[in-house]
Amino acid sequence: MNIYILNATLNGKLFAEILCSRIEIKGLITLDEDGKKHTPEYYDYTDFCRKRNIGCIKMRSYDLSDVMDREKLQELEIDLVIIASWQRLIPSWLIQKCSIGIIGAHGSHEGITKGRGRSPQNWALMMGKNRFSASIFWIEEGADNGPVIDTYEFEYFSTDSILTSYVKINLYKADMILRNLANGRIEGKGGTPQEKGGLYLPQRKKEDGKIDWNRNAIDIYNMVRALTKPYPGAFTSHGETEFIIWSARPVMAEDVLYLYENAESGTVLSILGDSALVKCGTNLLLIESCTNFEKIEEGMVFESADYKEQIMNIVSRHKKKYDTTLSRLILDEIE
Repeated sequence: MNIYILNATLNGKLFAEILCSRIEIKGLITLDEDGKKHTPEYYDYTDFCRKRNIGCIKMRSYDLSDVMDREKLQELEIDLVIIASWQRLIPSWLIQKCSIGIIGAHGSHEGITKGRGRSPQNWALMMGKNRFSASIFWIEEGADNGPVIDTYEFEYFSTDSILTSYVKINLYKADMILRNLANGRIEGKGGTPQEKGGLYLPQRKKEDGKIDWNRNAIDIYNMVRALTKPYPGAFTSHGETEFIIWSARPVMAEDVLYLYENAESGTVLSILGDSALVKCGTNLLLIESCTNFEKIEEGMVFESADYKEQIMNIVSRHKKKYDTTLSRLILDEIE
């Protein structure tokens, strides 16, 4: 069986490593050295392929619309493509070319059908969900709507971040691929059709990560861990200076918050070594790592976004581009 991995970002590296160590992989289809133009999460897989003595097939276009890309892939004998990390829809000509098919992976806190679309792990962590359901499925035309091969539900802990979420997803995704190759379900093209009436999650952009200090410290903490590296990060500002917060912890002490009753939300209450304590709408947030930390001063008041307005803008942006039904996870935030 001629198996290829489709992978353009660092998020898929662990998954690709596991597959290459367990089964024979013919090659890895990736972006060329200009990949940064297509995605900030681009990773150069040249050395990865060289060390494993597998083909490294470099694409010029992320949506595979480039004529030379198509010609290059048409020359290959491909039975199965397994997507590690590729943030674009797969063209029908490539789906038809593969003698077995193309396998993708997706999920959400409510499963694949109720969480199609963008940033499901970020949204789940932001909303404080404690479980995530990941599925591998057959790629068909459309977004995340093909027959499901296998599903695994795992737990989120309060200490999980988007990076640990990616690690978990890659581990469980690799396990599902290997088990279903071994039992013949993949070669036999086994799969269960999804329910009709899928719900969608909208795309997030960097500007959607500005912090509303009037929210509960837990909500702000969830935003920080959902948007930390490899993403642009939750951020705040004071004057011309932007502070990207990479890690923080909520300080739950509601019964003694009267000690700071005269401080407005977003006020830096104290600098504690390499950390800063900030007043939130409810409770406190301890910033542990951020950019421009040396510019933070006690008494400084960070600018605050309007969270509800943020979500309304995200919803509006989605509706202008897509005619799909959004998940209640998003709509409940503005109703």
